[in-house]
Amino acid sequence: MNVRKIKSMKALKFLGLLISAMIIATVSAQVYNYMYLNATIGVEGATLQWIAGADATLAGTQIAGATATLTNLKGWTNATRIYPDPLELKNIAGSAVTFDLLIDDVSGGTGQMDLIVVRIYSLNTTLNINNMTVWDDPSGKGSDLIGLSIPVNNVWRFQWEITWKSTATTETVIVNLKVRTA
Repeated sequence: MNVRKIKSMKALKFLGLLISAMIIATVSAQVYNYMYLNATIGVEGATLQWIAGADATLAGTQIAGATATLTNLKGWTNATRIYPDPLELKNIAGSAVTFDLLIDDVSGGTGQMDLIVVRIYSLNTTLNINNMTVWDDPSGKGSDLIGLSIPVNNVWRFQWEITWKSTATTETVIVNLKVRTA
């Protein structure tokens, strides 16, 4: 082999290594600035509490902490079924609590549903606080209730009114509501 050719090959290999080293040095030579955020996270007591109402057994009311589930609400076709007191909400804070009642989702056999209304009454004063139309045919999903304020130590009951269309047979509708507090 030619000595010149060997030196050229060695030079090319060295040049390749040199270029690789420069690329690595350039990439790792970037300058970084860091900022820090430290957080301490504790447990806070709830301000509102679900309570089983007088119609809880009939409505299939189940409560697990901040989640309440009504598993047995039913209605006749072409008639309105009322559950006056399946679920209650109590203010357990030391002051009034402002919250929003939000319609998260209404799904299932809504095409056969005429109306779902939740009426909120105070057990302390027997006043109607507000009404939420959860589902209305033909309008569909109703509107949220924003800025409800429950006084300290008050209990509100959530009355459910359900009306199926006359053509309903075996449908079910699933309603997901959320209580949002500040």
